[in-house]
Amino acid sequence: MTQANRFAMPDAGAPARVTFPPVVRGVLSNGAGVWTIRHDALPVVTMVLVVPVGSAHDPAGMPGLAGLTADLLDEGTERLDAIGLAEAFASLGTELSVDVGPDVTTLSLTTLSRFTEPALALLGDLLTRPRLSEADLSRVREIRVNRLRQLRSSASAVADRAFLSAVFSTHPYGHGTLGTTDALSRLSIDDVRTFHASGVRPVGATLIVAGNVDPQMVHDAAERQLGGWQARPGAEPPVVPSGPEDAPARVLVVNRPGAPQTEVRVGHQGPSRRVDGYHTLITLDALLGGQFSSRINQNLREARGLTYGARTAFDFRVQTGTFACDTNVQGDATPLVVMEILAEFAAVGGSRPVGVDELARAKSSLTRGYVRRFETSAQLAHAAARLATFGLPDDTFDRFVPGVDAVTPDVVSAAARQYIRPHDAMVVLVGDAGGWRDTLAQFGRPVDECEVEF
Repeated sequence: MTQANRFAMPDAGAPARVTFPPVVRGVLSNGAGVWTIRHDALPVVTMVLVVPVGSAHDPAGMPGLAGLTADLLDEGTERLDAIGLAEAFASLGTELSVDVGPDVTTLSLTTLSRFTEPALALLGDLLTRPRLSEADLSRVREIRVNRLRQLRSSASAVADRAFLSAVFSTHPYGHGTLGTTDALSRLSIDDVRTFHASGVRPVGATLIVAGNVDPQMVHDAAERQLGGWQARPGAEPPVVPSGPEDAPARVLVVNRPGAPQTEVRVGHQGPSRRVDGYHTLITLDALLGGQFSSRINQNLREARGLTYGARTAFDFRVQTGTFACDTNVQGDATPLVVMEILAEFAAVGGSRPVGVDELARAKSSLTRGYVRRFETSAQLAHAAARLATFGLPDDTFDRFVPGVDAVTPDVVSAAARQYIRPHDAMVVLVGDAGGWRDTLAQFGRPVDECEVEF
């Protein structure tokens, strides 16, 4: 009888392939889509309503309007005040979550399957008959302004806001969902009502229901409860301007005298989610800065001890996204860290081509355990919401593991040369500039000190 060696780590098996369950599609009489995903493991259901309006749809001069409007949806309806609405959701064993991104707004909840229609009724109530009162606006606006005051003191938040503004310039992708204190102070309840009427509309919206439910039953219930949701006649939907042009590379400094650390952002515009070679790009990101064993983290944290961690990420959006490295470092190491990040950006597509072993590690970090992202009704519904947001095909998740497995070193290096552009990278530094301001000319781009609006 062979005795197992308890001190030897077993070999990892092949990554499990994903088979995303079928999506049954329908359309309501008002033009809204209804997608149903059957998942019978538990008697629960998750609903995600994807409305194709986000912070990028804010009108000119009104940053934060989409977020403010979404915040007011669950502040009450014509028949229920905020407390009554919260209690109604609680009686179904759930609560409503509202999230506003650059491109879409999502409303989501999870409840027992037998409460599917009552939950849809509450959704229909707040979509078609929101209270949108002056008193609620004043209270929610004050909460958002106080949140902006808090973020103003956060170096990380300042760096993030400065980076987006620098990369996207005047394009609405350059501001976040909270907007600015000045813009919020000027927004009226009429602005909110007009935006709700034009933006929160059924055509283009998708209701996703995943769980232990029958697709026909879901469609019929959705027609009864959401079929009356209509756009106001004559109201034109807000439109996001076409993708922004690349902004010229600069170094932006937000000086914070006495700060012991510097928040660093280095990056530029990136592709949309529908880019060809998506699997190659996320593999490239993983080995460059997206995992603990990545090149940049090993350089700055493990070899040099300058940071607790550095990471890169593609922020994929419907139109142009971003690629960036973010970290915070001890102040006197600021110039060195920026130079090392730019050097790593350049090397991955040039002097240090991707190796077989590091590529294998990057692939493993992406594919092993990927199947665990599709175990619950909530995971399935939110995954389908990504399909709806970006207009992706149904087999997107099925193709993930084989797509990553097929990536080769040469393909990754070629993608790096195309999509990682150190010479175009914007550099944002938030910290005490007194010790390193005079060294920034070495980056070969204009240096500007700036203030960030909150």
